Amino acid sequence: MTEKLTRYFGFLRRMNPVLMTCMAGLAVIGVAFVYSSCSVREDPAIRMLYMRHAESGIAGFILALVLAGLNYRIMMRWSWLFYLACLIALALVPFVGETKMGARRWLFGMQPSEPAKLAVIMLLAWLYGSRGALRGARAFFLTMAAAGVPVALILIQPDLGTAMVMVPTVLAMMFAANVAPRLMWTLVTAGVVAAGLMLGVIYAAEKADMPQERREALIAATRLRPHQVKRLQVFLFPDKDLHGSGYNRRQSEIAVGSGGVWGKGYLKGEQYMLGYLPPSVSSNDFIFAVLAEEAGFVGSVTVLLLFTGILWAGLWVAFRCREDMGRLFCVGVMTLTFSHMFINIAMTIGLMPITGLPLPFISYGRTFMLTMMVALGLVQSVSIHGRELETRF
Repeated sequence: MTEKLTRYFGFLRRMNPVLMTCMAGLAVIGVAFVYSSCSVREDPAIRMLYMRHAESGIAGFILALVLAGLNYRIMMRWSWLFYLACLIALALVPFVGETKMGARRWLFGMQPSEPAKLAVIMLLAWLYGSRGALRGARAFFLTMAAAGVPVALILIQPDLGTAMVMVPTVLAMMFAANVAPRLMWTLVTAGVVAAGLMLGVIYAAEKADMPQERREALIAATRLRPHQVKRLQVFLFPDKDLHGSGYNRRQSEIAVGSGGVWGKGYLKGEQYMLGYLPPSVSSNDFIFAVLAEEAGFVGSVTVLLLFTGILWAGLWVAFRCREDMGRLFCVGVMTLTFSHMFINIAMTIGLMPITGLPLPFISYGRTFMLTMMVALGLVQSVSIHGRELETRF
């Protein structure tokens, strides 16, 4: 028993320190600003969200340490079982799931869509990195099926943002594994054209002088839900519906801009204190606005540097790994982390449509926090076991 513990802690000494430090730093910042965004709320349960966020962070940190000492190859080998469990959970959501804020996404207090993203990454890393791995058209269509089923189940909830974030993650893994390049780039081109046409239709329907019936028919042709159409309209026309669909975005931009260089000071943000930034979004989707208002440009850059540290360290681990399975898993996790970070901050400052994606480690969300920490724990396992004969980082 003593020898096993000694060997385990010997493994932990070879962890990537930058990755672990940046993850812990972002989690601490998240707890601080979840407390700040909820400190003025009358509901005691909302005021205590920071404690639940902290508990999730501690549990996730412990899980990351445990997983770092285990060999990631074993877990990748059983990734199909984790994938099937996530599919079953997603399939149960429409029937027995909990409805919050107009969407049925929760099952027994957790969001199955979050671990499903990690399950897809693990499964693809195993498929691409195992012996006799496929790389041609067969691998392409197998990837489309493996990623398409959970994406379809997530869209039913509906959760367009979570489904969309899977697209760059899967494409990055396919690109890194060199899976059917022609088919992949054809798919990318078709997706870009379809997105451009959809935005063009909504723009034309809003700007062109046409009868109301024809305008409604054009919008209906996009097959988007009414709230999704409104978000795109607000993105294309920022001054549209400032007291409705565009309200949160405008208040978020005011909060970010009013922070200045050094910010207004911790617990002194006015947009959420006075209720202009709604409590339903200030602790999760728009928490970056709270951070930018209180910590200013300096605090925002600090958070970006911590995310840069995670991305750099994760890609460094992938570069040093000696096999495709570990490399591709790291690429998938880092792409997922970057996509969440970029989209969340971009929508906060008005550069992208509102999608409802959380900011990793900072936005309140227990399932998402645990999922991301487990993912980085597995990246640490790649750092330890993917280069067993090399020297310490």
